[in-house]
Amino acid sequence: MPMTKTPRPLVISTRVRDERDDHRDATSLRRLVQGDRDALADLYDAHAASLFRHGLALTRSRSDAEDLVQAVFLKVATTGAPLLAVRHPANYLHRILRAAWIDDRRRPATHWEEQADPESNPPTSDYYAATEDAIDVSRMLEQLPVVQREIVMLHLIEGFSFREAGRITGASIFTAASRYRVALERLREMMGR
Repeated sequence: MPMTKTPRPLVISTRVRDERDDHRDATSLRRLVQGDRDALADLYDAHAASLFRHGLALTRSRSDAEDLVQAVFLKVATTGAPLLAVRHPANYLHRILRAAWIDDRRRPATHWEEQADPESNPPTSDYYAATEDAIDVSRMLEQLPVVQREIVMLHLIEGFSFREAGRITGASIFTAASRYRVALERLREMMGR
């Protein structure tokens, strides 16, 4: 299922990121459990782009990231009553995405061979010239190990705290902060070159 919203590129920007609204999302989950299928669309509109960026940070492939997003919403659509206990829906959705990624990685190795994705053409130089208030870091992020790339994306780009990012990735708050610090050091070294 192709994305209905165009995801934001992986950039550090001066723009204020969208605020997560746990109350709105919990209401949507409650509506979904009660059988309102429009609630799933509301959740998709609120979280698909963020989940896609997280999936892209993990897989480096647009099609695989889209598959992960689809897996998240399929799981949410079929879960039922346990959704009523979810207190932080955004964190929950990102944990589902990460679990789906881990499950996919457990499949035969031929599925995960590094291949160039024809849909993931980098933006043109006109794009970079037009974005004066941002520094493109997507190429540098791709050079980081997946655990560091993921924590940078979750904390810096998506705005999760280290505690939340740690819960999503299954790491302690200290491990999440350490991975972030090491990743920033590597990014600084790359920018210095």
